[in-house]
Amino acid sequence: MSESHRLHEVQIEGMGVEPAGSFSVEPCDSPDGVALIALSGELDVAATSAVRGCVEAVAGRPGVVLDLSGATFVDSSMLKELLRANTELERYDTRLVLAGITPAVRRVLDLTRTAGLFTLAEDRGAAVALLSGDGS
Repeated sequence: MSESHRLHEVQIEGMGVEPAGSFSVEPCDSPDGVALIALSGELDVAATSAVRGCVEAVAGRPGVVLDLSGATFVDSSMLKELLRANTELERYDTRLVLAGITPAVRRVLDLTRTAGLFTLAEDRGAAVALLSGDGS
């Protein structure tokens, strides 16, 4: 199941330009019972309910990877949702790892001094390895 949302159904043909407000929340296959959810585009208040739904659906698994390598923007409402997900998943003994931190995401984490509240990994593979016990 993939949830892709657009505020406008406008696209500039052949230019690869997405409309403002576009985001995608997509559960992906991953090994070892680890849930992988790819987040991309502008992650703001419009994306929070889709992220929450996907995270709630995988609570109880050994680990959840949120791949942010496609994120172009993150606002305070999405940061709040990531913090909420981290706390909520702890209740289920599920570890959350944020992977593929883009400069836009890093800037928000650094400005709010919240990076230390999350487990971060360079990419999907490193995150899955960390949750599978193969990473350090």
